Amino acid sequence: MPSTKLLYWEDSYLSRFEGSILRAEPDEKRFFYLVLDRTVFHPKIGGQPSDRGMLRAAGLRVEVRKVMQAKDVLVHWGKAQEGEPTAGSVQGEIDWPWRYLLMRRHTAGHLLDHCLGVAVGRSIETLGSWLGEGCYVEYRGAVPSSSVLANAQELETRMIARGAEVTVELVSNEELLRRAPEAPNIYRLPALGTYRIVTIQGCAPIPCSGTHLKNISEIGGCHIAEAAPTEEGFRVYYDVSPSG
Repeated sequence: MPSTKLLYWEDSYLSRFEGSILRAEPDEKRFFYLVLDRTVFHPKIGGQPSDRGMLRAAGLRVEVRKVMQAKDVLVHWGKAQEGEPTAGSVQGEIDWPWRYLLMRRHTAGHLLDHCLGVAVGRSIETLGSWLGEGCYVEYRGAVPSSSVLANAQELETRMIARGAEVTVELVSNEELLRRAPEAPNIYRLPALGTYRIVTIQGCAPIPCSGTHLKNISEIGGCHIAEAAPTEEGFRVYYDVSPSG
């Protein structure tokens, strides 16, 4: 299959699109696997849950419940509520409140990386993250003290209130290593020719393929709940305020 065009890379705020179904494979109980030529649906990858939403065409409605990535092809899995999907034109729409919540959590997580690094006074390394319920970032090292977490919380609150632009760009491996040699996730990256980096103004760039806000002020508020030990380090559980 040809590579799927990732429209969310061009605009994380895009919630609707028009595309084409290239392949439709039945699963069971009216569920189908669908490959499109382009999509705004983000897959479950890198700690970010997949988008959900609807695909529509004449006589067709498919509720997309999960999106998966197979190399450079995205596969949409969902239930046909009307008709049966076949190759052809389709219109899609994501569940925007869910996407926007993930964008706020994701951007807040990157900001947490910066603020925690400032609070501990050294570069930090991430081991993983999750943006669904029970939102967290996992770090290598010992669990920080309550005062360190409080300092990180205070700095993040101040930065959100002040606001800062968030930019996204594609760079080569050489440019990535030059500009972000101490990125928190640098040791977990696959070998690629091109990397997508996300930069919060005033912070170091972070390689990331997810969806983000245009300005950290949209986070609204972020609260660190607790830090808990893991096998290799610790998880900082956090979440954003109920509304941006």
